[in-house]
Amino acid sequence: MNFASVITDQLASLFQKRGEVSPNGLIKALEREVTKQKTKDNLVPNSYTIYLCADDCHRLSAARLIKNLHEAVERKVIRENCFMDGKLSIKIAKSSADSEDAIVIVAKYVDESAQEDETINLENDVLSHTLIENIDSDDKDDTIIADKTRIVRSMRTSLSRRTEYDLAVITDLTNQEIVFGERQVYLGRKDTNDFVLDDESVSRIHAYIAYERHRHVIYDAGSLNGTIVNDKPVSRHELRNGDKILIGNTMLTYKVL
Repeated sequence: MNFASVITDQLASLFQKRGEVSPNGLIKALEREVTKQKTKDNLVPNSYTIYLCADDCHRLSAARLIKNLHEAVERKVIRENCFMDGKLSIKIAKSSADSEDAIVIVAKYVDESAQEDETINLENDVLSHTLIENIDSDDKDDTIIADKTRIVRSMRTSLSRRTEYDLAVITDLTNQEIVFGERQVYLGRKDTNDFVLDDESVSRIHAYIAYERHRHVIYDAGSLNGTIVNDKPVSRHELRNGDKILIGNTMLTYKVL
């Protein structure tokens, strides 16, 4: 990208008007906020409230975008070599009428015990504003307005399972790969592992990757030949983007998506 295009992008961002915020612009703004909030101890807040005008708030409150915002923050934490304590919370709220800023982000540290159990709200993705349903009647034109609140509540109840985020990928030289997020991942020769390595120098359960403080951490699982990251033997290592992992004779690469 040349200098002129960089200046153009910066000016476009500077003069962005209320009601014109794009999903990508929202993600970029949140990523910048994470970097801005980074402390000397490499710690970042775990709660972000994004204030938008009423139109933007309604248009951008879709479940899919909320999921993308979560993934963007989690990936940024890893790329910036940061840590985050407690559960990540991201909310979109309506800003005050007198606010002239297109995007206002308030970041803070919240104790996990004080956070509500959040589920993705599918209302804006699934339900229209004019839900109607036919009723049994002699007059076939009779309709009633459906109970939107009841439907949304039932949807949230049935979909309250934990959201799966795609944060990173591990690949080998044959392009075998595994994409993963917060779940624990096992690597080894045994065919029940998440990443199976066809290598006689690899132990049956050789290593595993856990998710701690919003970072992927690889542990050697007491393997015979050990686990090596960036040419150094490790028993525990906080993974960074681009790390090279040698398990037996198999080289793996860890990359943030």
